Amino acid sequence: MNTTPQQPPLELKREDLFVSPIYRGNDTSWLTLDKECDTIIDKVKKSYKEKLQKKEIQTLPNSYHSENLWQHEKFKPFVEYIMQQMWNILNWQGYDLRNKKPLLQECWVQEFPKEGGFHDIHIHSNNHMSGFYFLQCSSKTSRPSFHDPRPGKTMTDLPTINSKKISFGSNIINYSVKPGDFIFFNSYMPHAYSHYVSEGKIIWRLKTILKIGFLHNGKLKCLQIMSGKFII
Repeated sequence: MNTTPQQPPLELKREDLFVSPIYRGNDTSWLTLDKECDTIIDKVKKSYKEKLQKKEIQTLPNSYHSENLWQHEKFKPFVEYIMQQMWNILNWQGYDLRNKKPLLQECWVQEFPKEGGFHDIHIHSNNHMSGFYFLQCSSKTSRPSFHDPRPGKTMTDLPTINSKKISFGSNIINYSVKPGDFIFFNSYMPHAYSHYVSEGKIIWRLKTILKIGFLHNGKLKCLQIMSGKFII
């Protein structure tokens, strides 16, 4: 059976509605936070090792993460910078932010062990903006991947002609990153980190009405601005 359309295509005008944008940029000036993150995450590692020796836990965790970092004075300029970028993006997207202000909920650093780590696909609920800032990366570290947020498309999806080429039919995309890279996205966007044996760090989660965070992934370091939210 010939499935190729036999009729000439109708001249149509395409309108790209309900898109899911991802914003990327680079600013290496914040890489100075790397040393401060090392000090904080080393304390977390030490605490888990002591718990393991005392048999309070059976195994070491899949990842190490700190307490909220917004309470540290050295991170306050970064947090203010991130909150402004998130405000800019939501404003560009057409949201009315008058009489609203961003509220920071969490900000922490996380590190994956050298044995490998990962984050399964998830979203940041009850938030508006999320993101990452990468402190250390290499070709061996986990890549951030983003998944189609439309459940209706997922339920009835078809295979694409070329899965290696980004198209309107694509259901996943991942990015190679370098130190100083920012990635911002709306918090409803499903995302994940693949399981890689690597060395690197990420500043991983920020929570708020803005949620920021830090993730260490072997030698992958990245500041993950996890989510931002606005309140009246």
